[in-house]
Order: sequence, then structure tokens, then C-alpha cells
Amino acid sequence: MAADYQTGVSSSPTNLLQTLVSFLSGQGWTTDASASDGSGWRAHLHKGGLYVNLRAAMSENIWPYTNGGDGWHDKGSGGYGIGLYLGDGYDAGDAWHEQSGAPTRVEDGSTAGVGANLPSGSVAAYHIFDDGDDHIIVVVERSPGIFVYFGWGPDLEEAGQPEAFPYFFGSSPAVLNTITDPGDDRVGINLTSLPPMSLGDKEDGSHTSSTERLHSTAHVRVDAATFSGRWISNGEYADDEYGYTGRFMRNVLAIGEGSVDQGKFPCYNSLYTYESVHQTAFAGALLLPLHNYVLTDPGGRYAPIGWPPSVFWCEAVGHGYTAGEVYQVGGLDYMVFPHFAVRKGA
Repeated sequence: MAADYQTGVSSSPTNLLQTLVSFLSGQGWTTDASASDGSGWRAHLHKGGLYVNLRAAMSENIWPYTNGGDGWHDKGSGGYGIGLYLGDGYDAGDAWHEQSGAPTRVEDGSTAGVGANLPSGSVAAYHIFDDGDDHIIVVVERSPGIFVYFGWGPDLEEAGQPEAFPYFFGSSPAVLNTITDPGDDRVGINLTSLPPMSLGDKEDGSHTSSTERLHSTAHVRVDAATFSGRWISNGEYADDEYGYTGRFMRNVLAIGEGSVDQGKFPCYNSLYTYESVHQTAFAGALLLPLHNYVLTDPGGRYAPIGWPPSVFWCEAVGHGYTAGEVYQVGGLDYMVFPHFAVRKGA
């Protein structure tokens, strides 16, 4: 299917999810379900063997414990957003969060997911990207200058892996997916988001700060030889609240001095000041791949597993470009947002 792009203004999380379903249908995805659920909306689609499960929250929690326990693992008394995770099938008899093949939290068996925290009503703008190879990214300006996102794809750009490694990410972990008052400034809620997969759930909007509380905002399905549980996650702790699925994943954009596992794999730590990543003589900035690593066992070392092929760390915004502008490099178009850029193939 050819690459495609759509932008507009949505009136609510439900309206945005319905708009996304329509877009994906036009891109060859099969809609298994798209219907009201609770006070919001659920959607389940697939293309080939890749199944995506999505839920729009409308003044509600959407991530219940799935082991028979009471309560929710998205904090707060109910808010707004879109949650998602990947799986390997669809069953109409199962709840939105109980579809087969989902990543699960080690301690309690609940589905581990991510999402984008959204306002109850309209947003400044949304941007939906399909690079033509089924790598989907949705970027939302939830309020002026504050950008959030979610996305998924059938495989990371290869780094020697024996099979495709499907992935998904969000600007908020499940625990903050629908919260209305995080208590502090949080990226992905009242501060603009850091780049996808980059351990970007923290209390500060800068890569250079050491203030961190890193819940899982990205998951990758690796081969069974690498990890028998298959799904790995990028949270900081081996704890259910942090979305831990049994094996750690880390990103090349390690955050802050003394950040999580820094020094155990190649990372962009020498670029923290930003001085090396943007132009000074003319407008523009580097487009840097967001490499990911998995903790191996045995061995206890981090091995590369690839990077999402259509999103990059980029600091062009504020250095000659504004958010939503197209930045051309080598004959290709990239739409820039604060801290990242998305390949725009259409």
C-alpha cells in the first residue's frame, strides 16, 4: 500500500479513534471491531498477522487488572486518552484488553500497554502517518505546543535479528494513560513529549535532567531464543506498575546523567547539550535513529535489536523550523515536532 498522511482536528478521543479506523481501512487494514465500549470506543484491526487493539477513554479508566483483582492500573478516577497494544488475534468474546498475544506484566498477568493522554474535547491538530510499509504513527497536538503520540509497526529496522520484531509505543505508559492530574509536570501530559521509545515518561521536559520515573512506554516482540516470554519493555524497574514484562529494553537516547543502564550500550550521551545535533550556520538538525537494545540472558549484556524506521530524534524545531513544518533531507520529507521527526511519504 502506498504511503499516506492525514491531518485535521478531532472533537474527542472517540472521534480521533474513529478517524484513525477510517484511515487504516483505506490503507488495507481489516476492521475486526469498531464499536462503543463503556463511555468510549474500542477498535481492533489487523493486517496480515499484525493485530492492533485500541481503546478511547471518555471520563473512565481503561486498563483493569486481568487476574481477577479489583481496580485499575491506569491511575486516577477516570480521564481521557487512547490506549493500545499489539497481539496475534481477535476474539469478539474477549474484552478489549484481553485479546490474545498481548504483552503481560510479570507480577500480576495484566495486559501491558501504552497510550496517549488526551483532553476531553477537541485538540489543536492530529497527524496520521503511514510510511507505506504499515508503520503507523499518530501525533496529536493536545494543546498548543504540547505534542503526544502513539504508534506501531510490523518490524524494527533490522540489526541482525532472525525474524521480524513488531513494536508499539506511546507518549504515556498505561499508568498515566487517562490520569487528569499527574501532580507534577509530566511529559506527554502538560509538557511536550520526548522522542518515541526513548524512556520518555518523566517529570521534566529536558533530556538533560536526572529527574526520572520511567514507566514502560514501548514494547517489542523478540524471537523466542532471545526471550521466551517474547515481549520486552523499556521501564526502569522490574515491577508491575512500571509495565515490566520479564526482560528489559533500552534506547540509544539515554536520558539524563547517570540515567538507566547508561554505559552498558552505545548511546547519544555525548549529545546531551544539543549543541552537536542542530545546525548553527543555517536551519536544520540531524535525524538520528532511535536504536534499541535488549538485555540478554545468559550474558547480562545489551544487544541491538533495531529501530523504528520512520521516526527519528531531531531538534529542528526551534532551530529554523516550527512544529508541523516539512524538513527536506536527501530528497525525502520529514515532518518535525519538538524533539522528533516523522518520515512523511505522502
